[in-house]
Amino acid sequence: MLLWKAARATTEATFNEALENMRKINASSVPWLLSHAHPKHWAELYFEGRCYGHLTSNIAESLNSWLLPARELPVLAMVETIRQQLMKWFTESRQLDSTTQGLLVTKVAKTIQALVNMRARRYRFLQSSTDIFEVASKETLNEYLVDVGKHTCSCREWQSTGIPCGHALAIIVGGRHEDPQRYAKQFYTLEAFKSTYAAPIIHPRTDNFDQPLRFETPSSIDEEVSSESDNDHLLPPNTRRPPGRPKKRRIRSNSENLEKGAKKRVFTVEV
Repeated sequence: MLLWKAARATTEATFNEALENMRKINASSVPWLLSHAHPKHWAELYFEGRCYGHLTSNIAESLNSWLLPARELPVLAMVETIRQQLMKWFTESRQLDSTTQGLLVTKVAKTIQALVNMRARRYRFLQSSTDIFEVASKETLNEYLVDVGKHTCSCREWQSTGIPCGHALAIIVGGRHEDPQRYAKQFYTLEAFKSTYAAPIIHPRTDNFDQPLRFETPSSIDEEVSSESDNDHLLPPNTRRPPGRPKKRRIRSNSENLEKGAKKRVFTVEV
């Protein structure tokens, strides 16, 4: 839990506090962690890009799990199965938020409303310039610097998630009396969501779809190809099927096995 807290931390103080609590449990845990994985690879605070709240690869893992039956099919049948599944997913996504009112998708709009009700009304703020404000918290006794024009806050939650934090919402709603949905990232809008799934996925044979498919054999070989020697042709590599059943699951790395507490099997021989 402390490792997840450090990974989700948006400020250096929260990150260091989580590591210090880890040291209290095991003094060698933090040196081992930092020597095996740099924080820029797993901590949102030091990540060179933007995670926007996503710290796992669960989306890719769910897709890999669905592909297991399709992998048993021939190549063309596998590709066609994937295409049809994508058609179903695109159709379901088009129906989501089809009746939603406002600017943002339902999930983000509810998140902003919850922040307004729970946090934004608890803060006091002072205006420094047209876009820069100082927000004071009665609970934490800390002050935060918010730049509404640049969509930034010193707590770094606004930059990390793309959604205005409670400090920024206190200014947007209480000070400017503006719609907070206009300050979320553009990709959270209904327009961006609908445009993602607007393009249709159709059958590859659209030139003559009403006719049955025919297998066409080549009647002649091009002169350029026939003039080349056999050594110039690219042949498939020699392959040998390994013994045993083919593996269906992804081969996990040593670090993943250690996280799950997996132990290597030890075989003993009785003499």
